[in-house]
Amino acid sequence: MKVITFSFLSFVLVALAACSDSSLPDENAGVSKGLAIEVFKSPTCGCCGKWVSHIQENGFDPTIRNRNSLDAIKKKFNIPRELQSCHTGVTAEGYFFEGHIPAKHITAFLANPPEGAIGLAVPGMPAGSPGMEMGDRFTPYEVLLVKADGSTEPFAAVSSLEEQY
Repeated sequence: MKVITFSFLSFVLVALAACSDSSLPDENAGVSKGLAIEVFKSPTCGCCGKWVSHIQENGFDPTIRNRNSLDAIKKKFNIPRELQSCHTGVTAEGYFFEGHIPAKHITAFLANPPEGAIGLAVPGMPAGSPGMEMGDRFTPYEVLLVKADGSTEPFAAVSSLEEQY
């Protein structure tokens, strides 16, 4: 009985090794998965929930922190009033992502954070931005790079619905 069990076990191990050919290309190579982000938002804001769904669909793993007031969060991360929106995402590295930023721009930022940068912002709530979908209505907007010295510069221009995804 031991010989049969050993032979069978050997066969299974050889078969598993043959099926796990590491020379095959990984279909998920280069795809970011589970990028952690803490999202501070109002518990009643529908567009914030839609934005959270957008980033989840694009590889992020958000932890939601519902707050009745976000003033303390905006102050903690030095987000100027003119750059504020309805929600704030924060990574473990301390970068902030203010407003309805397309996930692809957050991913690009995190892949190569510009020197002196503290985050990205889309001020206000542009029609058609992720979470602010309104059929075919769209308002072009900029994703702003925010630097530690308080200055901003364009990080990306979004001219159409299609450019966001």
